[in-house]
Amino acid sequence: MVEKRLGRGLDFLLSETPSPAASGEQVTQMEVSGLVPSPFQPRVEFAEAELEDLANSIRTSGVLQPILVRRAGSQHQIIAGERRWRAAKLAGLERIPAIVREVPDQAAAVYGLVENLQRADLNAIEKAKAFARIQALLQGTQEEVGRQVGLNRSTVANFQRLLELPDEVQQHVSRGTLSMGHARALLGLPSGEEQSKLCEEILRRRLSVRQVEAIVQSLQASTGKAKSPTKQPGSRQKEPWLAEIEETLGEALGTAVQIRYTPRRSSITIECAGREEFERVYELLKEADPS
Repeated sequence: MVEKRLGRGLDFLLSETPSPAASGEQVTQMEVSGLVPSPFQPRVEFAEAELEDLANSIRTSGVLQPILVRRAGSQHQIIAGERRWRAAKLAGLERIPAIVREVPDQAAAVYGLVENLQRADLNAIEKAKAFARIQALLQGTQEEVGRQVGLNRSTVANFQRLLELPDEVQQHVSRGTLSMGHARALLGLPSGEEQSKLCEEILRRRLSVRQVEAIVQSLQASTGKAKSPTKQPGSRQKEPWLAEIEETLGEALGTAVQIRYTPRRSSITIECAGREEFERVYELLKEADPS
């Protein structure tokens, strides 16, 4: 069973199962051309420059870490390591080291998401679609998805709400021309047409998140047609810019982060499940670039 410790990263997950030697698994040299990406791969775009850098490293040193694959009919699907596989093809390799493991659809989807969250950032829309896909596989709630990937339910919900935006707005979020804070503010408008119109204005006038929030609040007050967000009983809705910071920190640290902000005093709370988790987060903070 895949547990909430997935949020700590793919290496941690794989360490919970027997090593290849202990379990009888072997590292096999597999034909590069005979492998196919997983249908559960959340990443849509792979940066060409990064792939070329990795390909150059592979030409020099080879593939140092085996990829993880599973049997799917007559093919082998890549569960973890698609970037290495793509770079190996660029480097001209005919074979790549791989471990074959029997993995169900649910676990394969979570593996792919966690690997990318930990090693190569997905854009916000890719994350939202990945969370939605895991929820469909689990046939469960956003809270259950959060437990699987080690994030708060609210973080999963905030990402998935982005999928309510019109396609053209989602494309801007994917490309990075529109921030997640801007996108969350746009969700306060009741129709896709209004969201798209304000999106164009944001790009044209280079509006800040705070400015967009003010515009949305003004439109809500004038029309009386505010799109009411779902709230937990007794909770306050965080401002989009603050929620974005909270989510960004949570993703960077691989654990839940809560921010309480006031003009006079603020606090950042990082949740750690035990000593091992505490030390992992401590090392990440210690190694952070102070610049």
